[in-house]
Amino acid sequence: MRDDTVATADERFVGATLARWAVEQPTAVALQCQAQCLCWSDLHRQVEQLAGRLHTELGVNRAIALDASDPLLLILAFLAVSRSGNRALVLDTGWPDAQRAEIDRQTRPDRVLNNAQLTLWLENPDVELAPIPEPTPDQAFYVGFTSGSTGIPKGYRRGHASWLASFELSKRLFDLQPGDRVMAPGSLATSLHLYGVIQALQAGIGVVLVPRFRPRSVLQALGEQGVTALYGTPTQIKLLLKTAQRDALPPLPELRHLIISGAKWPDDTRQALRQPFPNAGLTEFYGTSEMSFIALHNDETRAPEGSVGRPVPGVELRIGPSAQTPQATGERGRIWVRSALVFDGYECGGGDEIAREGDWLTVGDHGYLDEQGYLYLVGREKRMIVSSGLNLYPEEVEAWLLQHPEVTQAALLGLPDALRGHKIAAVVQADDAKASAESLRQHCRQRFPVSQVPKAWYFLERWPMTQSGKTDFVALERWLTVVQAGTGPDKAIPS
Repeated sequence: MRDDTVATADERFVGATLARWAVEQPTAVALQCQAQCLCWSDLHRQVEQLAGRLHTELGVNRAIALDASDPLLLILAFLAVSRSGNRALVLDTGWPDAQRAEIDRQTRPDRVLNNAQLTLWLENPDVELAPIPEPTPDQAFYVGFTSGSTGIPKGYRRGHASWLASFELSKRLFDLQPGDRVMAPGSLATSLHLYGVIQALQAGIGVVLVPRFRPRSVLQALGEQGVTALYGTPTQIKLLLKTAQRDALPPLPELRHLIISGAKWPDDTRQALRQPFPNAGLTEFYGTSEMSFIALHNDETRAPEGSVGRPVPGVELRIGPSAQTPQATGERGRIWVRSALVFDGYECGGGDEIAREGDWLTVGDHGYLDEQGYLYLVGREKRMIVSSGLNLYPEEVEAWLLQHPEVTQAALLGLPDALRGHKIAAVVQADDAKASAESLRQHCRQRFPVSQVPKAWYFLERWPMTQSGKTDFVALERWLTVVQAGTGPDKAIPS
């Protein structure tokens, strides 16, 4: 397999280019978070300082958990762990105590760094430090965690080489230039946002951080800081759009790139983005934490409705029960990927839907390819519902429900049923209180056979979300169990 994503000489490990930018643009702003600001020379110095401390105290190939709520400190610590030849376990400070305890039990980190410890080290730099050897491309430097939307988060492990290959691909796909300013407003425990920040810094592009995702504050920072490229999930972009429309905010003409991943962006709302972001091109990519970029399309390479685009350069796809037994064009099956971008393995967790066959990897996503090579997703193996002997992918129906003008969120779940095995239930959040089960049922019948139309309908006012901005299916299932038992409300998630 040809690899078209070879790193340049000064990109031997993640963060290697900081030394270059500290020389070429020492006083330019590298990182900004509200009133906090770091130029490139200070960024490089502080990363080296922290890395030296870590290497002196721990050596190499250790698991270092980052429990920092301050995004600027988290980025410093992440780059320092990478530089020191260790791996950073990026924890989500929003996890419930029980979930955090389970992650700690499974990963057993050698050291935990929080805001206080990192600040102490930065304020007391006069410590004799051992020389730091350069990390090698095959060393693991990062352990991220999946959203946990269907259970305990899985910890996926990555080596320098896979992210370096992704960086090179990003240069070609996103057309970001040294004069750009990047924002990835959301939890940096989410791979999309962390990747967007680190890739920009690797390329010598300044980054604007925000402590938390608050739509009006994000819109204000976008304008005040002259941000030109924004990474976000569809949920985040929809909230920004809704806030800009509701508050009649002035447009942001400096924003040139909207880079979206995490779910399919509704085709019928693309034009609405022109009001707040008149000059922004939309790039939408499909990927997973374990496999990085898989398919992509943008305003110039528009994919057919429902498609997530064609495979990105250097990525090969096969559809079938096995990578060695691909199915015919148009037939649904497991999506298998082969590329230089895939992860090393799991630090903790995993599942039966994850499988490798030689260089090929699947994480249990199902889809199909059309005659022109466009990829269509139909759902995840783990969420598939078997009802009356038929396989239903909830994501297909959810996406169609979101096309209804009154629906803002939708999820399908399987309820135990003695006759069918599972009864399909829909949980919906709607803008209009007049939205009814019958109107939504008729909407579904326009596209799906009766067997795929939900039999039970529930409405929620407050939608449960994970820290990464995805639907929290665990909370939905818990709520639905309470409602089914007749012990809870049917209009709000119980606290």
